[in-house]
Amino acid sequence: MLRSDRADRGLLADIRESTDWIARYIDGLSSDAFEADSLRRDATAFRLLIIGEAAGKLSPAVTGKLPDIDWRGMLGLRHRLAHDYGSTDFSVIWAIASIEVPRLAQALENL
Repeated sequence: MLRSDRADRGLLADIRESTDWIARYIDGLSSDAFEADSLRRDATAFRLLIIGEAAGKLSPAVTGKLPDIDWRGMLGLRHRLAHDYGSTDFSVIWAIASIEVPRLAQALENL
């Protein structure tokens, strides 16, 4: 099934919204403070789950425009968070939220 431009726009909007929320959740925090704050950890993980779900539904036309973005990794993280949350390493979540999410947000602005 081919995705429509409309579907892609909605999915990209979901991803952008989630990157914005993650930026708010981690603003001003250190990695230690993030790991100690279960509310922000869980909220960030949820938004990463949303990003992975949306990324997995984007058309190849969209993902092909941003070949440096790890789309498969986002989907893999989504599966991990959804199906094996108990083994989540929050230092990895911190690294993704503080390094990869801003890169994703910037890439989407240039799309």
